[in-house]
Amino acid sequence: MAMTLDEYRRQEGVTVSDLADAIGVTGPHRIRTVYRYLSQERTPALPVIRRIAEFTKGKVTFEDFLPTRAKRKEVA
Repeated sequence: MAMTLDEYRRQEGVTVSDLADAIGVTGPHRIRTVYRYLSQERTPALPVIRRIAEFTKGKVTFEDFLPTRAKRKEVA
C-alpha cells in the first residue's frame, strides 16, 4: 500500500530530525527541507528519493511523490 512520507513518519514514530539524518539531508535548513518534502511542497532529488525508499523499506517510493493527477492517469 502506497503512502506519503509524512504518513510513514507518523505511523513509524520517526522524528523529522531522525528522518533528515536517515535520508542524508544536511545543512542549516535540513529540518525545513524535510518539512517541505513531508508537505509535498518540494520534491526530493532522485538520489534522496532512493534513500527514502530504502529507509522506508519500499513503503514510500518515487510514485508517491507524483502529483495526484498523474497518479490518477496511471490508474485509469
